[in-house]
Amino acid sequence: MNLRLVFSLLCALLVSACVAYSAVKPGTAQVGALQLDPSVTWSSAPNVGSGYTNGQTQVWTQDGLLLNRLIIVPGVAAGEPIFKQDKKSQALPVFESDMLAIEVEELVESSIVKLFGEGQVAVQTEKLRPNRFGANRGFLFNMLVSVSDGPDYRGLAGAFVHEQQLYLLIYLGAEPYYYEKRREEAEAIIRSARI
Repeated sequence: MNLRLVFSLLCALLVSACVAYSAVKPGTAQVGALQLDPSVTWSSAPNVGSGYTNGQTQVWTQDGLLLNRLIIVPGVAAGEPIFKQDKKSQALPVFESDMLAIEVEELVESSIVKLFGEGQVAVQTEKLRPNRFGANRGFLFNMLVSVSDGPDYRGLAGAFVHEQQLYLLIYLGAEPYYYEKRREEAEAIIRSARI
C-alpha cells in the first residue's frame, strides 16, 4: 500500500471522526426536489466529508465513503457542473439542458475523471438504457472506475431532465465485494427517484 493511499485513508478517518453523519431512515426521503424510497437505513455524509458536493447534493453510504457511496445530485441548472469546482484548473464540464442521453453519460464520465484528476482514474460507461423516473423519462448506465491509488469501483447511474435541470444518482461500490453487497438496494433507490 503506498503512502498516498494510507494518508488518504487516515484523513478520511479523521474527518469522519470529527463530523457527524445523519441517518436516512427507510421510507420516503427528500433530497432537494427528489423523492427516494430507501428500504434500509443509510448514513448521509456531511458536506465536509464528501468535499465535492454541490448545493443540495447528498452522499449516502452503508459501509463508509471509501467502500460505497450513493451520490444524489438534485437539479443541476444549465451551464453548471455536476460537482463542486474547487480549482479553476479542474475546468469541470457543464450540463446543458438540450443534451442527449449519451452526452449526459459522457458528462458524468468526464466529470469523474476531472474530479479524481486526469491520469489518476479511468472511467468506462456501458449499457445505456431507458428508464422511467416517476413521470419523467430518463436512463440508466453502468460504470467502471479504475483509480490508480485505490480500489476499483463498479457503479450504476440514473439520470433524467425535468424543467431543464439534470437530476442524477450515482452508486459506486469498491470491487470485488462492496459493489455487489449494496447493489440491489442502491439500484432500487435510483429507480425510485421522482419529482
